[in-house]
Amino acid sequence: MTYRLIVVTAENEILRALPAALGATVSVQIFESANDALWEMRVNPPDAVIAEVDLPGMTGLELAEIIPNFEIQTNVLLYSASLNDTACKRAEALGVYQFLHGPSAADNVHTAIRSALHAAHEATAAAAATAAAAAAAAAAAPVPEPTPAPEVRPRRVGLRTVSAAPPAARANSPAADPKAERHDFTPARVVLPSAREREQAPPPAPAPVPPPPPQPARVVLPSAREREQAAAAPPPPPQRGGLASRTKAAAGRKPEPKPEPIPMHDIPGRRSSSTMIVTTENINAVRKIMSQIAQELGAQSVMLTDRAGMVLVDVGSTDNLPMMIILPLLSTSFSTAGEVARQLHEEDALTVYIHDGLHYDLYCFDVAHRFLLVLVFNKKVASSKIGAVWVNAKRAIRELRDNLSDA
Repeated sequence: MTYRLIVVTAENEILRALPAALGATVSVQIFESANDALWEMRVNPPDAVIAEVDLPGMTGLELAEIIPNFEIQTNVLLYSASLNDTACKRAEALGVYQFLHGPSAADNVHTAIRSALHAAHEATAAAAATAAAAAAAAAAAPVPEPTPAPEVRPRRVGLRTVSAAPPAARANSPAADPKAERHDFTPARVVLPSAREREQAPPPAPAPVPPPPPQPARVVLPSAREREQAAAAPPPPPQRGGLASRTKAAAGRKPEPKPEPIPMHDIPGRRSSSTMIVTTENINAVRKIMSQIAQELGAQSVMLTDRAGMVLVDVGSTDNLPMMIILPLLSTSFSTAGEVARQLHEEDALTVYIHDGLHYDLYCFDVAHRFLLVLVFNKKVASSKIGAVWVNAKRAIRELRDNLSDA
């Protein structure tokens, strides 16, 4: 059996010599960039990954933090020639399989890699065996026979065949004798009231008379004499105080209160743990954060939208892309992801959508289940790097949460 190993190193000679040291049973791919290694792992996940801690652009610790978010089933090892207890604690918190650091790292690297590869193979085999056992149990389980429904015999409706009566019987039947009594039908007896009873009965109540239909209002026009008298009457006196008094009175009235921005927790369906709103006070800080991430990553456009896909703050241009259609589609998918996080009780879960296209790359991040951070890259201008986008977007999301929170 051949294992697959990805090595991410810049200039470390020990890691670069792994293909020859591990032999033909291990297929080794070497990448100098953590971003390139991430793209390869998404397409073809390896059994294990070993990376230097000190890498240009994105460190090995950041790579170890990103890998589990893409549901890559692999064991991660980190390598550092120097002794770093702080990085060791962080690697342990990230769930790294083994952190090789210090003077003994070079002596233990081969043993650690083979252990990680063997553990990954055993985990894969155990998962396959569990799935096969479950499938076999489901196939071997007796299928209960369906309970037959009670037979319902249809009621037969038809004519019953009656044989002819013998002549002697027909001669003695009532129909043969017209004077014979027939008792097959007896009408009900109806007793009508007498004339005296009809006179003593109270008179019937009169039927209600429907109200008359509404009549149209009558309009009385003034006569010619009344119009002449109204024209000859002097005009009414002007309002006292003049324009200055009216201006002073208007100035004395209290101005109408301006509508306050609606906090997100007052909207039905929103979480009420904290208030996060975009106001005139924090919009400049939000725009500064978005401009900074656009400049660092080379994004063509960075947008902050609400959960319905409406743009609140944007930086850059979308180059006539149909964002009015794309953003509502993204919001629909993220509403489902938010419900999944709520069911799992993951308050701080980070959901991301990635579109790796021929001309455009699009990343969409969930911001505290209230907003969407959308980044658009034009590949003709600058291609995106998934690792750099992930690290910078997480930093920007933390800063956006701090600035959007209304204390």
